[in-house]
Amino acid sequence: MRVGVIGPTGFGGSYVCVELINRGHNVVGMSRHPEKLGTHPLYTARKIDIENMSIDELAKAFGDVDTLVSEYGPHTQGADALQYMPYLEDIRKIVLAVKEAKVKYFVHVGGTGSLYVPGTEHQCAVDCPDFFIAYRRGIADSHAHVCYMEERLGPMGSALRSYRNARLHAKEGKETEEDKAFVKDYEYKVSKEDKGLKFIRAGRTSFMFFDGNTSFRWTFVSPSALYRPGRRTGKYEVVLDELPLKNTPSASSNPLDGRLLGVSCADLAVAIADDVETQKLVFKHWTVVGDLSDDTPYPSYITLADTTDGKGSA
Repeated sequence: MRVGVIGPTGFGGSYVCVELINRGHNVVGMSRHPEKLGTHPLYTARKIDIENMSIDELAKAFGDVDTLVSEYGPHTQGADALQYMPYLEDIRKIVLAVKEAKVKYFVHVGGTGSLYVPGTEHQCAVDCPDFFIAYRRGIADSHAHVCYMEERLGPMGSALRSYRNARLHAKEGKETEEDKAFVKDYEYKVSKEDKGLKFIRAGRTSFMFFDGNTSFRWTFVSPSALYRPGRRTGKYEVVLDELPLKNTPSASSNPLDGRLLGVSCADLAVAIADDVETQKLVFKHWTVVGDLSDDTPYPSYITLADTTDGKGSA
């Protein structure tokens, strides 16, 4: 199968490309710098610029693939790029180009924010006041996740490390007044001033381009909350529409605290590749959860040197 991947050198996209190539698929990587993934006989690098190309130009770029996987996100352009309307306009362009090109199957990778909170009718994770604190606490509890955020976000990741350390001090009975003040200030800023909030809400709203739309064949996958680099187990559980939670009730006043689940980017890539091949989740909004018991830091990005046949080169 010939599969296009938008964002082949990014966090999720690089793992998807390698997974597909390891299964013998021809992959066309599409981004501003797709050559950074490396070289391989089954990989074609195709330069595109979502923000600046027209719908017709994008349709032409998409026209020769059977399936298109979009891992598109403006994260590499910094916090100022994480805006509501520009992202929605870019997703609109991609969807219209997919339809014009008559792509047989479109896999859109969205965000956790569009998943519904269990027990509610319309409340998505991004609209739940308890979600962001539970999320930051959940990722701070993982050394591997903090290492990933430090690599990806620089100073913002460093603040997360300090937050993790302060929380560890509390668990160990070594908490200082300085630790208490830092945690209080950090959680206030997370709930009120998070720079990525507009972008996360845009990811939630982008689902409206898909929900109930049968004019093209699509699937919408939202990574579960504690999504991070990790080992490939090849095992996962699919959950439709809802934010996956542990069944155990929260011991804190936050009903989501300690209950969020996640998956490694390697296992999400397995799930995406499985659906590319089977297309069983057409017209579905879904997520997956997997085993994150291994808290060893893993690479945020991989290259074609990581293919199993040894024919890749970075």
